[in-house]
Amino acid sequence: MGTNTVGRLDHVGIAVHDADAAIPYYRDVLGFAVVGDEIAADPGVRLVYLDAGNAFIQLVQPVRDDAPVALWLASHPEGLHHVCFRSDDLGQCERQLNGGPASAIFRAGRGDDAFFLDEEPNNVKIEIVGPRAG
Repeated sequence: MGTNTVGRLDHVGIAVHDADAAIPYYRDVLGFAVVGDEIAADPGVRLVYLDAGNAFIQLVQPVRDDAPVALWLASHPEGLHHVCFRSDDLGQCERQLNGGPASAIFRAGRGDDAFFLDEEPNNVKIEIVGPRAG
C-alpha cells in the first residue's frame, strides 16, 4: 500500500434519533464538553461534537427521512455508526484505500471534506476526513 496517509483518530460517530436526548449522558455523566452543533445539509444530519480529550464523540442525528443515517437507523439500533480518522492528504488516501477517487466525497461538517471507505472491515464503517479547514 505504500506510505500510510491515515493519521490519528478524529472522532467516533454515534447514530441517534434525538441528539438532545443523548447529550446529557456524554456531557453530564462522562464530562465531555459540547464543542460544536451544526446541521450538515448534505448528507442531511445534525452533528453534535463532544470533546473526549484525544478525539471527539460525534452524535449523528438524521434531519431528513432520506438521509443515509436515517436509513441506517431504520435497520439498526442507535449506537456506533462509524470511526473516523484524519488524513493530511485526502486524495492520496482515497487512491490507496479505495483504489481510486471515492464515489462520494461530501462535507463532513466543520467544513471538512471526507469519504467513507468502500469496505467495512469487521462490520465497522470507516470515514476518512481531510485536513482541518482553515
